Parts: sequence; C-alpha cells; structure tokens
Amino acid sequence: MLQITVLGCGSSLGVPVIGCDCNICHSSSSYNKRTRSTIYIDNGESKVLIDFGFDIKDQLIRENIKILDGAILSHDHSDHTCGIDNLRMFPFIQKKPLEIFTDKITAEALENRYSYLFAPTKLVTRPVDFFAKFKIKTLNVQFFRQNHGAIDSIGVRIDDFVYSSDVSAFPQESRIFLKNIKVWILDCMSYTSNAMHSGLDKVLEWNEEYQPEQILLTNMNHYIDYHEISTKLPSNIKPLYDGYKFVV
Repeated sequence: MLQITVLGCGSSLGVPVIGCDCNICHSSSSYNKRTRSTIYIDNGESKVLIDFGFDIKDQLIRENIKILDGAILSHDHSDHTCGIDNLRMFPFIQKKPLEIFTDKITAEALENRYSYLFAPTKLVTRPVDFFAKFKIKTLNVQFFRQNHGAIDSIGVRIDDFVYSSDVSAFPQESRIFLKNIKVWILDCMSYTSNAMHSGLDKVLEWNEEYQPEQILLTNMNHYIDYHEISTKLPSNIKPLYDGYKFVV
C-alpha cells in the first residue's frame, strides 16, 4: 500500500503568479494556491520524494516530513531541481547519505552544478537507465521515458501507481507502462497542450486510450481554476490541490 502526499501541483511559476491580476491568481480559494509540483511516497517502510523545486523547504515543513530514504529527479529543469540545497539536511539528520535517482545525463549536470553538495556522506547520485527497474529500500520503482519538448523526462511507475509530470508525448516503448493503472498523476499545464506539456485535450485522449481507474491532474498553471475545471471532467478525473493525500 502506498500513501501519496501531493506536496505541490503547480507549474513552474506556481499560482498565484508574480504580478498577475487574473481572477485565478486573486482567488480566495485555497484550492487555487499551488506550489511547484512534487510528491512524497510512503509505503510504511520506504519514504521517497519525487522532485525538489523552489518550494521544497516549505512543502516538507508543512507536511512534517523528516525522513527520506531516497529522492527521484524527473528531469533537469529548475522548477524541479532548485530546492536541492534543502535536501542536505537529511544526511545530517539521518547520519547517512541521501541517494538521488535520475538518468545519467541529468545526474552529471546535477553534480556539476551543485558540486559542493555531493560527497559520500552527503548527497549521492544514482544514475540509472530511462527504463531501469530498481529498489529504494523496499519500494520497487520502474522508470520509463517521456518526451518533454527538446528533452526527455522520467515517468515513474510503482505497482499500480504512475507519476507523469512534464510530458508532451510517450514514445512507443514506454506505452507498456501505461496499462492497468489504478491512479495516474498526470501533467495538465492548461486546457490546451503545447510542445512541452500535455493539456486537458491530451489528458482526455490518454484517458480513452489507456483507461486508468483514476487520473489526478498536476502541474496546473494559472489558467486552470480548480472549481471550474472540476465541473468539466469525466468522473474518473479530478484536479489536485496542495496537501492532498491518498492511498493506492
């Protein structure tokens, strides 16, 4: 059994956006306040973070998260990596290095950019193939490749749960991992897709093609009002909000 905590479900600028006067940025609803997309997975024995962007310190403190057995980085964009300095507290607290699992190119870029954080007793990268299957303590993790504009991102499958942030398309060899999904957290930047991100139009297509039991929308920008989009979705799709928790 997996308990998932949605630490954030917003796009790269978060919601509200600095300087924006739109109705959603000025909404009084807590459901329209979104920090950058990241989740925390706990199966009772293993505790794993996926991505660590600008807001990760506040997100971890808000949810009182004090233990990490590993972290996964989906790709090398700043809204997913820039909170890495805050992860150095975990080796200090836990008296052991914190492993970060990602693809080889991203691991190299991370080590070069944040060289001062990486040491055998601090943060350690664990470069793996885009289609690797491995364990983080007791958690069985399957990576698969996703297209994200000019780069690729990592999709994550753990048992019947799938996490697909920052994706515009799935290559043929990845589609086997999108079958028989119970809960799929899926990129939905806006109502319309672009070259880097899926929007609601593609989400609806993938819902028909892969027929997951449930889709939860993440990485939403300030064009999406939580309450409005909720009225337009099929019964098995709903938008997320920061702090949402569920069990798979």
